[in-house]
Amino acid sequence: MASGPKIRRCEKRLPEDDKQSTSSLMPENILMDLLSALGRICLADINVVKLVPLKIVNSNAAHMNGGIPFSKAFCELEIGEKRFSFGDVFRRGIDLCLDYIEGKLPDKKNDRIVLDRLVQFLTSGEKVEMDLDSLTETELTKLLANHLFGKLATSPSYIIDKNCKSKKNKSSCCCGDEECTLTGEFGDTSIGNGDVWHGTVDIIIKNNLVVEVIHEEDEPDSLGGKSAIEVKQTSAALSKNPQIIAETIVFSFLQKQWHPERDIYLTPCIGVDSSSLFVMFYDSENDVLLESTKVPLLAYEGGMMFNLEAVLVAWLTVNYIFLCTGITDGMQSLKADFFNQARNKIEIYQSKLKITNVGISTCENKYVTEDFVSSQFLLERQERINLIQQKRFASKLEREKC
Repeated sequence: MASGPKIRRCEKRLPEDDKQSTSSLMPENILMDLLSALGRICLADINVVKLVPLKIVNSNAAHMNGGIPFSKAFCELEIGEKRFSFGDVFRRGIDLCLDYIEGKLPDKKNDRIVLDRLVQFLTSGEKVEMDLDSLTETELTKLLANHLFGKLATSPSYIIDKNCKSKKNKSSCCCGDEECTLTGEFGDTSIGNGDVWHGTVDIIIKNNLVVEVIHEEDEPDSLGGKSAIEVKQTSAALSKNPQIIAETIVFSFLQKQWHPERDIYLTPCIGVDSSSLFVMFYDSENDVLLESTKVPLLAYEGGMMFNLEAVLVAWLTVNYIFLCTGITDGMQSLKADFFNQARNKIEIYQSKLKITNVGISTCENKYVTEDFVSSQFLLERQERINLIQQKRFASKLEREKC
């Protein structure tokens, strides 16, 4: 039975040439919600999105008997005591948003394009009338790629693992809108090297970002695939997931191999399931591994609107090439020790990784004390957020008196 469109689309865009344009395209209530979300990634508080440093105590990254597929990656981790705000590695992105809220647009065209993606998404009221828990991994992958990550990236193109099961109606989305088609395609998403960690990932966005979708009831559907036991173990813990850690590290080395001209090599990987997402980061230049805390995917349980905090985290991450400022001075000394773990094969990671046509050849969550680190940058931005909120609230009261 045919059904009406389920996805609301936005036609508002930032003006191409008017650099003095203000935030008038975005309703006041959305601007205030965005300010609150920005505050939650800048605050030094236990209930906000945090970055946790990880150290690899033991792993099979350089197994003597050959390469290991991502699905069988092993990492024994030591969880650091320090905590950092998520926004500390996205300082350009935070300032881009705050400037926009205060009525200023960036001079650089790339920044304006990136900002436009967020404005369009938030003003469209993007929602999906689906029960995410009822979707298979392939359906969830298609849905999130098409209606979250693809819409927030500067280009909607992406590649989904061609080995995914249930590829019927490959060009159609599963959002409930029969006219909605995928802006990406199925293809070869293999990365790595057959002599070290390697395998296929769920989604690659513009060859810049990996997304891994975890589903509790998956069956083996990839090259060198997962056993039922492995799937259950990895799905039970979206965070500290050795498969996602391995994919993040490999992709960071790939980015450094492809783009030696870059100054920043902090590379993210998004992990997502039907209820939440988180981001794993690895800096292949400084050997720093960071994991964010989980963020609810939807605004409320059983709802259909994406959680604005999740949208902000996703927007910053899919556009990290433009918005990420790399690790801070306080993170420099928190080494992951991967270079030592992979010392026998480190040259392969540094110079012999591939994307596509790659051959085939649980971590204990202990309680640790937390020492939250807040930078002067974030303290200043939090003060700025508070001032903007106060001004807008006062302005609202004045309007209501009239």
